[in-house]
Amino acid sequence: MKSAAIVMKTGLVPLTTISLRTSSAETLNQELEQRRKEAPALFAGLPCLLDLDGLDPQEARLESLVGLLRQNGLAPVGVRNLHESWQSQCRDLQLADFGQASSRDADTDNTPPPRSVRVYQGNVRSGQQVFWDGDLIIHGMVSAGAEVLAGGDIQIMGALRGRALAGIKGDLQAIVSCLQFDAELVAIAGQYQLFDGQHECKGQAVVIQLQDDQLTLNGDA
Repeated sequence: MKSAAIVMKTGLVPLTTISLRTSSAETLNQELEQRRKEAPALFAGLPCLLDLDGLDPQEARLESLVGLLRQNGLAPVGVRNLHESWQSQCRDLQLADFGQASSRDADTDNTPPPRSVRVYQGNVRSGQQVFWDGDLIIHGMVSAGAEVLAGGDIQIMGALRGRALAGIKGDLQAIVSCLQFDAELVAIAGQYQLFDGQHECKGQAVVIQLQDDQLTLNGDA
C-alpha cells in the first residue's frame, strides 16, 4: 500500500500574541525598532498572533499593521478579534482567523506538551549563540555578550551574564533559572527585561517566570 504524501495531525503549538494599543504607524514602528535592537534574536522570524482588540478599523489598514510587524522581523500567522471590515484584508494576507476570544483566555488544557532536552557542556563564550527548540540546560556559565535561546525552559548551572531567551515560540510557562544572576537581558515568550547595573537579585541564584504578563525574579535572598 502506498504511503500518504501528507500527514495531518492536531497539536498544541504556542504562539506569542502581539497586542497593539495604537494604530499609529509611526508610534508602532518606533517601538518595534527599539525592541528589535534590544532583543534581535527574539525578532528573528518569531511566529506570532496579532490581537486587534480595541483597534478602530477606520483608523488603520490591517495590511499596514501586518507589514510593520514583518518589516521588523516578526512573522504573523493569524489574528484574533478581527473586525468584519478587515475580513477581506485578512484573506488577502493569508492570515488565519482565530476568532473573538480574548488573548488572556486560558487554554482548556493547560498541560504542556512534552519537550526535548539538550544538555550543553561548557561555557557559552562572548559572541556565541546556543539554540534549542525544547528545554536547554547549560552546564557552565553564559558570558557577557553570549546568547542562549530555547523553545522551552533554560537552566544554567552557573552564572548568567549574557542574554537568555526562553519560550521563544510563545510558551508562557517557560522559565529561566541560573545559579548566579548578572544578566544583560532575559525574555520569556516575547516579554523581556534589560538589566544594567545593580539590582536586588544580582549575584543570586534566581528563577524567572511570567506572572500577569510581567517577568518576576525569585532570588535566594
